[in-house]
Amino acid sequence: MTNFDYVTLLVAFFLCGCGGGGAGQSSTTVISSSSANASSSSNSSQTTETIVSTWSLDARDPEDLGVAKEDVSAILDHIFQDAATQSVLISKKGYVIGERYADGYDHTDLGTSWSVAKSFYGALIGIAIEQGWIDSTSQRASEIITEWQGTDKSEITIGQILSMRSGYSLNDDIFSQRDQSQYAIDSPLARNPDAVWSYSNENSQLMEPLIRRATGTDAHSYLVEQLLDPMNIQKRGLWLDPTGQHPLTYCCIDLLPHDFLKFGLLFSRGGKWNDEQLVPEDFVLASKEPHTSFYGYQWWLLNESFFTNSNSSNSIPSGIYAALGYNGQKIYIWPGADVVVVVLTQYEHFENQGYVLSLQNYPSTCRGRNSCPDSLGEEVATFDERALLSLFRTLDS
Repeated sequence: MTNFDYVTLLVAFFLCGCGGGGAGQSSTTVISSSSANASSSSNSSQTTETIVSTWSLDARDPEDLGVAKEDVSAILDHIFQDAATQSVLISKKGYVIGERYADGYDHTDLGTSWSVAKSFYGALIGIAIEQGWIDSTSQRASEIITEWQGTDKSEITIGQILSMRSGYSLNDDIFSQRDQSQYAIDSPLARNPDAVWSYSNENSQLMEPLIRRATGTDAHSYLVEQLLDPMNIQKRGLWLDPTGQHPLTYCCIDLLPHDFLKFGLLFSRGGKWNDEQLVPEDFVLASKEPHTSFYGYQWWLLNESFFTNSNSSNSIPSGIYAALGYNGQKIYIWPGADVVVVVLTQYEHFENQGYVLSLQNYPSTCRGRNSCPDSLGEEVATFDERALLSLFRTLDS
């Protein structure tokens, strides 16, 4: 693949870093009483009264939780209208009540995050604040990124970086750079800090030097120590920039579908995992506050502002927010119903290729989406996201 093809392949990622899901339909499970890993009563109305929330993510018959199997199937069918989807998991109260995989995939296959990773590393900033490494979201980033002192970036705050209000440009070219942290530090501002919201991968890569310099620990090690190990997430691929030295904090974490679901459940429960507070609850709450009408701290708020340009008129539940990634990676969280839904796009990468970004080695989701430089025909369209959220109403019981 030439350098030109590589850049062409990823130009959409540079511009937005978020997208839809999709699937080729194959292995489907809407959990029944006979197949669930947890015991359930034949009288679902009686069982619903006694079921307690869990972090186990054991399989459970949806009717045990007051949800009709047909409604779970309808959600899976809707998502799998997108023929690029690899896997979908639906949990309620910490139980998996539905899952489906495309032909040739199952629960043992890694998916990739693309920009979903922003929410993981954003959480680390909250942890660093709780541990005293960073003062607060109001702290000037130039106290840590000292190269900014005395420049037009000197007043940028940690919170402005988290909320995409730092003044960085939407049109960045970070993915093709070698030293991506230095590129992010050095990139010129497009506008005054806090003037407007602008989605920027460079902006989110600033979390790498912030975490490393504030804590003395690289972002990957800090992620493993503070989140992945405590949640028993062992199979993982954490991507580095082409130097092999700098963790990517704007993208690129490879995990199993159930492990992405764990992270969603962590935020659904206010930052707790098995009753241990991993992410400060006040930071979780701040992360889903509208610092811009449809964006929090590295999380998307799926409200009317988010869907301004949607052609759909379906009513949507309030309080749903999401981590969204290029080509259709998604973690939907609805805390009010204790519901988490994970959608991953078909992914091509062998673990023995390693996780140092290069022209030959990068997270590849373009084949399933039919969006590679050599792809023929139309790109695979995703599902109607607003209509999907409307279907989520059936999960609230």
